[in-house]
Amino acid sequence: MRKRNPKTALVLSAIFPGLGQLYNGDIWKGVGFLALGFVLGWMSTEAISLDELLGGELPSGTARFIGVSLLFLACYFFSMVEAYRSAKRTTGTRSKP
Repeated sequence: MRKRNPKTALVLSAIFPGLGQLYNGDIWKGVGFLALGFVLGWMSTEAISLDELLGGELPSGTARFIGVSLLFLACYFFSMVEAYRSAKRTTGTRSKP
């Protein structure tokens, strides 16, 4: 396995979940994170009506929006941490405890 820069993997995953995994060569993990990120992102946009939001009302799908957004954030941060750790393993160094 080629050595990968952990910081580059972290930044790529910060751009969008899965990009850091693809950079590391973890194709299936990368595709999985990308797909999950797109699906959760799409679901969060579908949860709230733009008309309700612009009308000054509390949108009816607010609870669903918050739930899906929290899942997306969990996916986002887990993707960054996993990409960083995976790249760190390829360099042969370990972080200090």
